[in-house]
Amino acid sequence: MLDFLRAVALCIVQAFTEFLPISSSAHLLLVRNWIGLRSVDGLTFDVALHIGTLAALIAYFEQDLRALLSGLVQSFRVPRTQWTIHHRLPWYILAGIVPAMIVGGILEGSMIEVVRQPAVAVVTLTVGGVLFLVFERLSAKSNAIKDLTLAGCILIGCAQAIALIPGVSRSGITILAGLAVKLKREEAAKFAFLLAGPITFLAAGKDAVDAWQSALTSHQILVFGIGVLTSGIVGWFVIKYLLRFLSHHRLDVFAYYRFALAAVVLLTILF
Repeated sequence: MLDFLRAVALCIVQAFTEFLPISSSAHLLLVRNWIGLRSVDGLTFDVALHIGTLAALIAYFEQDLRALLSGLVQSFRVPRTQWTIHHRLPWYILAGIVPAMIVGGILEGSMIEVVRQPAVAVVTLTVGGVLFLVFERLSAKSNAIKDLTLAGCILIGCAQAIALIPGVSRSGITILAGLAVKLKREEAAKFAFLLAGPITFLAAGKDAVDAWQSALTSHQILVFGIGVLTSGIVGWFVIKYLLRFLSHHRLDVFAYYRFALAAVVLLTILF
């Protein structure tokens, strides 16, 4: 029973922090090590988390994903000179995920553990918070997703690749990059989630293959089901209310939260 409660706790923490711009890696560092909760099974947890996150994205953005798929299919039937944003956007998103795939492939395995240190999270949390405050005051925030260019999408994709470093936050850094190309806050967040979809799908597929190759016990299967359900439901609600919040509020609250979290992680390192 304790293992199931731990799985639920970890999935709730991860689902909240995966979509909010506050860094899931820094939170899991505290939950697993400082508070004492540890993943029941690393591989089982990762697969459940990725599938739950993917399910939340698909469920919430179903209409947008249908439009993207339709645009992709139609782009093969329409001369390129007649393409609209409806045809271009799917290709922009595919181009945007390339940087993260390249960086992830280079840093896969033991190399990525070099940067996954608590001290690194303290720095990135703080720097990210400062950037939130700066971009909020300097960004034009006048464009919608339909105004994006290929260069803008690749810039956001490069920012997403940086999220492999703990404390950066994938949603946080991609929202910042969206603000840099003049997207409105909620539009930047929405595009960040759409861009995360293919990466999450690939990660879920890779972990699922690894899990399939190892015989899962009935206990692990139950934990897996709990993880998928919990992360999926929590993730859906977080997406919904974050987009609603960003349509009327600044990123300042997340900046101050990141400063506080950086202080907690630093105290954890010291004491």
